[in-house]
Amino acid sequence: MPVDYPALRLKHHGDRAKLDEILQMECRDKCARKLPSLVLREGFVFPSIAVAEMSTSEAVAEVHASLVADGESVLDMTCGLGIDTFAMARMGASVTSVELDRHTFETACHNAEVLGLGNLEIVNADSVEWISKCGRRFDVIFVDPARRDSSGRHFALSECMPDITVCRDMLLSRCDRLIVKMSPMADISRAMAELGVERCRIIVIGTVKECKEVVLVISRMPSGDDELVECVTVGHGRLTFKRGGAVPSVVYAVPEKGEYLLEPYPAVMKSASLGALGHIEGVAKVAPNTHLFVSPTDQRGFPGERMLIEEVLPFGKTAIKSFASRYGIINVAVRNFPLPAPALAAKLRVKEGGDRMVHGITTVSGDRLLVVTSMPVPC
Repeated sequence: MPVDYPALRLKHHGDRAKLDEILQMECRDKCARKLPSLVLREGFVFPSIAVAEMSTSEAVAEVHASLVADGESVLDMTCGLGIDTFAMARMGASVTSVELDRHTFETACHNAEVLGLGNLEIVNADSVEWISKCGRRFDVIFVDPARRDSSGRHFALSECMPDITVCRDMLLSRCDRLIVKMSPMADISRAMAELGVERCRIIVIGTVKECKEVVLVISRMPSGDDELVECVTVGHGRLTFKRGGAVPSVVYAVPEKGEYLLEPYPAVMKSASLGALGHIEGVAKVAPNTHLFVSPTDQRGFPGERMLIEEVLPFGKTAIKSFASRYGIINVAVRNFPLPAPALAAKLRVKEGGDRMVHGITTVSGDRLLVVTSMPVPC
């Protein structure tokens, strides 16, 4: 049974020790999935629920840390709970991390000691002011600007804190690579324009269920990596391609029984505007605005999930009338379809669940189809 934390806090109002114990319990509950090893680490503490909720997951922090080489000097401008800082220090980098809030800073210092990280310095300061005055240079500067404040959530870099669009030149004068973490909702082209860069390495990171973030790696000196786009799905590999490179001609096909319906991972979908979907070879696309693919064979290297097609039906009165008697319980999804999934389920008179899916789709010729498949599994 879930713990009623507001009721617990009300019960122990005024007891600071007990309230901190409740805070640690609640943060561990909230972070159990994204910080699986740290919530079990004896002595690791959280400064607040807000900082816990905004922290990077351990799995995504490992992707960030992979961008830093052993022995490199790194400045993390936005320490927070310190998950990225700790991951980069564990990779062998010499890390300096800056945190503005005093309590969060003290907590990060405590946790660094608990984790035994001696190659880490944590500073309590405004990071932009600190780096402008300290005179130090780093191999890498990493920044994850805060996207939430009292007015809500922000997606443009110029609306986040710190606003690195106004100090980009100063930051690049102090490092070889500037790594900028952004919201998964960020407009990549707009962000590059705000930062005044035409070329940079772009990394889109996600899970099998959602896109988590976009990362820009801006080099002070031009590099071949500046043309790379990487779609990273944690635990399921990556799709890498070059922006502006030759993109294979898109082939379209209508799904057929016995073939495989393929759905790209969210990180690949986020990169569609950069040409990601055009770089997936050996498969055919259903339609320009229907981001599903089909293949006559089992595509084990496809950056997404696959479903065996069991039946393909024209979306019309005949199929609608008999569908419920044949598939009373089935999962419903739509792509480029005139009805949302709940409305399609109601029209077909089916209940969500079971071990099959029906996809309402529109083909390249404009035909509407119901494609019945097995449940998706990673390619």
